[in-house]
Amino acid sequence: MPTSRRREVLGYLAGHVLTPQRLRIRLLRAAGVTVERHLEVLSGLRVTGEGRLTIGDCSFVNHECLIDTAGGVTIGRNVALANRVALLTSGHETDDPRARAGRRVLAPIVIEDGAWLGANVTVLGGVTIGAGAVVAAGSLVRADVPPHTLWAGVPARFVRALPVDDLPAAAAQPADVVGQLA
Repeated sequence: MPTSRRREVLGYLAGHVLTPQRLRIRLLRAAGVTVERHLEVLSGLRVTGEGRLTIGDCSFVNHECLIDTAGGVTIGRNVALANRVALLTSGHETDDPRARAGRRVLAPIVIEDGAWLGANVTVLGGVTIGAGAVVAAGSLVRADVPPHTLWAGVPARFVRALPVDDLPAAAAQPADVVGQLA
């Protein structure tokens, strides 16, 4: 695994507006990012931390996204991250009244296949975004999002279940999704 400084430099170059798309993927791989095959990354991507980052096939990362890998990040296949999405795997304990930003706490983020995170979404550590879920622009996600649901707000709240009619029977479980929210 590359050092944090090496990853930061290679990640900066990968996200630079003048870097061609094919070179971006090579630079990300050189920085220790696991990229399945096809990935589209637009300018301004910032990858920080020394943890693992895995990005699935046919995913899309829009302009100016921040991915903190300290706790590990897994992005599935066909995932879309809109402008300025922030995935933050590290935080702090707040128990000490003399220093509220206490001991560092790391927790992974998992974004499952087919999910879409709108512009300016922030996802905190320890969260799993379920397959086919949508998180509306400007939302703050601090709890798991079940598959095939729409969430919005600060903090993000359940809005509605999303249709899954054309999925194979094994993948389509809308009753289970609604049951998890009750």
